[in-house]
This record gives sequence, C-alpha cells and structure tokens, in this order.
Amino acid sequence: MRREENIVSDTYEQIWKEIKNLRKELHDCPEKSGSEKETMKRLKEFLKERTSLKIVDCDTWFYAVHEEEGAWTSKAFRADMDAVMGEDGRLFHGCGHDGHSAVLAGLCLLLEGRKTGNNVYAIFQPAEETGQGAKLCSRLLEEKGIREIYGFHNLPGYPAGKAVVKKGTFACASRGLILNLEGRQCHAAYPEEGINPAWLIAELISSLPTLTEKAGSQGMVLATIIEVKAGGENFGVSPADGKLALTIRAERLTELNRLQSSILSLAQKRAVEGGLKFQYEILDEFPDTYNEPDMADACKRRFEEGKIPYLEENVPFRWSEDFGWYLMKTPGLFFGVGAGEDCPGLHTAAYEFPDDIMESAVRAFEALL
Repeated sequence: MRREENIVSDTYEQIWKEIKNLRKELHDCPEKSGSEKETMKRLKEFLKERTSLKIVDCDTWFYAVHEEEGAWTSKAFRADMDAVMGEDGRLFHGCGHDGHSAVLAGLCLLLEGRKTGNNVYAIFQPAEETGQGAKLCSRLLEEKGIREIYGFHNLPGYPAGKAVVKKGTFACASRGLILNLEGRQCHAAYPEEGINPAWLIAELISSLPTLTEKAGSQGMVLATIIEVKAGGENFGVSPADGKLALTIRAERLTELNRLQSSILSLAQKRAVEGGLKFQYEILDEFPDTYNEPDMADACKRRFEEGKIPYLEENVPFRWSEDFGWYLMKTPGLFFGVGAGEDCPGLHTAAYEFPDDIMESAVRAFEALL
C-alpha cells in the first residue's frame, strides 16, 4: 500500500512540475483576445504528448474530452487563454490566464486512465477580456448535453491556495456604452448659432448618480466615465461633435439593462429637444456570473470531502467575467483561488500568476469531477 501511495505521490509531483513549466512557457507568449494561436498550439502539443484525450480544434479555441463508456453525465471545466495590454502598449499575462490554462491542463493529466463516471470536457477559451469567448464556446454545452460547468479565477488579496466560494453574483455584469452626438458647428463668437453637444454631455454626466440610484434595487449599480470629448483645441470654433463613453455595471443583468435604458432614453429625449443627432454603441458585454445557491452548497460539500480549504465571500466582485454566458445555459459554478494576500493586483505591471497556488487550483477542480 505504501508503494502505491508513493507512486501516486510521485505522479502528482511530476504533474505539478510539468504544469509550472507549461505556465512559464505560456507566460512568454502573451496574445491578444481572439488571436491566441501560439498559445493554443503549445497547449495542444502539451496534451497530445502526455494524454490520450481527444482534442477537437474549433479554429479560435479548442477542447479536450475524456470519454467513458456508460458515463453518468457530462461535465465541463473551462480556462481562458488571452493576455491583457500593459501601460507600455505591450501584451502581458496580467490577469493570470496563463496559470488558468496550465491548471486546466493539469486536470487533463489527472484524467489520464482515470474512471470518474462522467464524460469530462476541458474548454480552452479565447477572448475572455472582451466578453466574447465564453459566448462563442457556450454552444458546446448544448451540442454535447453538458450538465455542469466549472471555472475559477485567481484572486490577489486572498490567502494563497484557498478556494473562495460565493453564492449569488460572483462577478458583476457590465458593458461599454458609447454615446455619439452631432449638433451644428459655428463660430465660437456666436455660439447661439450652433448646437454644441457639450451641454447635453454635461447634463448626462450630472444625471448619472440619480440614474444609478434608481436602477439599483437588486444591489450595486455603477456608471464609470471613461471618455468625454467635444471638439478640440480650436478656440474659434464651437464644435458639432461630442462623445461620452461609459462603463456601466451591476450585480444583476436586469439592473444593468434598466440603467442602460434610462441613460439612452434621457439622451434620446434631450437630443431630440436640442436638435442633435444621437447614436450609440455597445461593446464588451459581460452578463453577471451568478452562482445558484444550491450549486454553491454542493461545491462546498465537494471541497469538504476533498479536504480543499475554502472560505465564503459575501460581497460580489465588481469586475466582470464572461463565464456568465455558460451559466445562462447550464448549471455550474465559478469560484476563486487565493493568489496570496501580498500578491500584486490583477492587470498591474507587477502581477504574475503565482506558481505555488497551481496545485491547490488543480485539486479544487479535481474535487468537482
């Protein structure tokens, strides 16, 4: 028995070593959302060399599947692959997606030759940072009859390696909202002869606190001003064109939609009254990542059975995560894994996914098989 335990221990140690090396390799080839070709190549090569899992290429993403005859059900586990843009204009893995992908690859290694009673799909997803990747990949859930899906994010500021479980909204819904206004240009000495959009932009900005307050019946609602523009440094001209860009976010998607409707209705009404043309754009859409209470409770039980240390969080994370697209189609759970209380924040120049939490993250996934 002791010899078998040693063999198992050696196997695990080899896996931890290999996925740490993989993460470093991925860290050195950061790629923008939707263009993760080299990342995909390296991940597929890693899995082909070490597992017999079936690998299915879906152009901009891929999945690996562990199939069992007489499987009870089908589950999926997801990792994202894209990098973020740094202050210097260069791509870097400032959100830890290199670590997320390496962790999922580690789960794939654990599945080799194992009987779980389930078919298991490992989804390697592109474009999380733009909110588009999960929306694209979520079709797999319906195609394969996947009944559960799980994902995680590393969390700086939390104890290293400890899982973080949250009932209800884990990460908020958000989207970018761009309001474009067109009035009439005139000489700056005769502003009454033109229609300057800056006045309407100012009114919209001053209305945001009231609009967010009215929309927030189900928790936090927020509008952040990203860009304000009207004309340029031409002091002889009262401009015709104006732009207001906002990021709007809320704990629930219904509240986000209510806020958006209120902003657009006010902008449209005032534009018509003031003789301006009004258009808008919506970008980077993220639904709320909402954990149903029964799934959160089941996850906690599995963590307890697997001796996975965890803590419960009561406050939603304000940032967004496109995993919510999956949860709109099938039950599942999104959780956190602490990256260390002193770990630099996500998207900061000093951040790098900490290798010492990789084992904890893989074991958390393993407990949910």
